[in-house]
Amino acid sequence: MADEQQPHGAICEVCGQDMLNSKGCLATIIIDGVEYQRIPMGADDDFYGGEEMADVKRCGDCAAWRGHCHHWGCDCERCPICGGQLLSCDCGEEFEFK
Repeated sequence: MADEQQPHGAICEVCGQDMLNSKGCLATIIIDGVEYQRIPMGADDDFYGGEEMADVKRCGDCAAWRGHCHHWGCDCERCPICGGQLLSCDCGEEFEFK
């Protein structure tokens, strides 16, 4: 057990990574059977997008690094369909990941 790295933060329920020790979520999102590209942290259409947020290196909610996907359940992840907050949008009845 001494050789195993112990988690330091919350574990993403989708990709299984320790959020504080990973760059971001690895899963692809499927909404109502259609696969979509997730919006990476810091992209132009992300919560942390734009020049005023350019100095933010990690998401304040899920700790994803700029350029990597937010972890599932993050308040800051945007919906790839409507651009709103993914957790509260009405774009899909069913969310899956692969």
